[in-house]
Amino acid sequence: MKFRNILLLFIPVLLFTACNKFLDVKPKTQIDTDDAFRDEQGFMDALTGVYLKMNENAVYGQELSFGLTEVLSMQHSRFPSTFHEYYYAAQYNYTNAAIRSKIDGIWKGLYNAIANDNSLISHLNTTDQKMFRDVNYSIIRGEAYGLRAFMHFDLLRLFAPAPASAGGLGAKAIPYVDQLTVNALPRLTVQEVINRILADCAVAEAALKTTDPIVPGSTTPATTTGYLRDRSYKFNYFAVKALEARIYLYIGDKEKALAAAEEVINANTFTWVNIPEISSGNKVFPSELIFTLYKSDMDAFTQTYFTPTSNNVLTKTSSDEFLAIYETDADIRYTALTQLENTSTNLRVSTKLAQPTGVSTSFLRRMPIMRISELYYIAAEAVKESNPEQAVTYLNTVRRARNVLADLPTTLTTEQIQEEIFKEYRKDLYCEGQLFFYYKRLNLPTIVYSSVTADNKVYVLPLPDNEVEYGNGN
Repeated sequence: MKFRNILLLFIPVLLFTACNKFLDVKPKTQIDTDDAFRDEQGFMDALTGVYLKMNENAVYGQELSFGLTEVLSMQHSRFPSTFHEYYYAAQYNYTNAAIRSKIDGIWKGLYNAIANDNSLISHLNTTDQKMFRDVNYSIIRGEAYGLRAFMHFDLLRLFAPAPASAGGLGAKAIPYVDQLTVNALPRLTVQEVINRILADCAVAEAALKTTDPIVPGSTTPATTTGYLRDRSYKFNYFAVKALEARIYLYIGDKEKALAAAEEVINANTFTWVNIPEISSGNKVFPSELIFTLYKSDMDAFTQTYFTPTSNNVLTKTSSDEFLAIYETDADIRYTALTQLENTSTNLRVSTKLAQPTGVSTSFLRRMPIMRISELYYIAAEAVKESNPEQAVTYLNTVRRARNVLADLPTTLTTEQIQEEIFKEYRKDLYCEGQLFFYYKRLNLPTIVYSSVTADNKVYVLPLPDNEVEYGNGN
């Protein structure tokens, strides 16, 4: 892979100084990287810089949350004009210039963030640990390794064939960039990339398991002040376990996927939303978020993408389609997280990411990245053959938390359980970017509301032209 352009842009690393609130930061001027890492604060600032790179609209701030990946899964299905920003994405026209720019932006954006992360990891592994207070060295190192694994996994899920598809684990995939270099790195196979991701997860898990204050029984007490507060804004220990659950399910290792998912579930750290809070402006359910990014400009894109009068509104074809998906108007995801905006056109939009005025700041400016409900879906899929009753119990737990009080029967077949899991991905993870990966992981030939035949031409995004031209091992 050719990284010269990426590294010239982002090394020396842009650092940021923390202010009173966690992500209330101001950029410093570019300075020599060795000087930047001369004290603990420099390492903290560098890690914050990685989170801010991940938060850009080209990646998790838009395209990998409510944007491109949601369009590709037809979570958004209303594109009335070729002038719509995502019209050609909904046609899977990856050669269209505007859509190709988005795809290239994801590749560049994630590898840029990884380059900054690698600079941090390199200095962590060579610095004097005595400069760090308490458990801060282990916390920063664990987050850095976890983030590198997390971003590579999403690159793998986007730009390489799924293990269940033709070529499988032996297919050519992506470079795994775990060093600072301007040289071309080879594209590894899917299996080789998975191995490297899991190795980084192991480092992250070991660093965080006993030190992360989010873990019950941790040696570090939970706090509402200081550097170790607000752990869901950081790639914490349970984010690592949630990532492992995703990975193991992706490669078909259901036993390990279940173990990772149940560790998160059984910790009881992430609690279901208190339904009365929803009417007070709690739309994103922060208590359920394992990992979230602070997004300061959410007001702006809410106006751009979730206002019916916008030319680029992202929604479903009609209010009827919403109700068909949610099945009952008792479901709070339908009644509280969508809104009928125009009765004459029957147009309904999502309000999940809305930023209403006059509500608690704890409900605002959070971009959901990993949510506890997904771990219940992973666990259900992992045991649907061996323990179907338990699988249904996992699904019913989420449904009850969404005010769907009519339980699914425990007599459901394996195929019926899988269908209910699919329905839940569509309902609960709307605007969170995960349904496309569900389709791809199972190599499903059909995407609902799309007329295309889904295969690797749909599921594997094209590599940037310069990667094809200059990459090592293509």
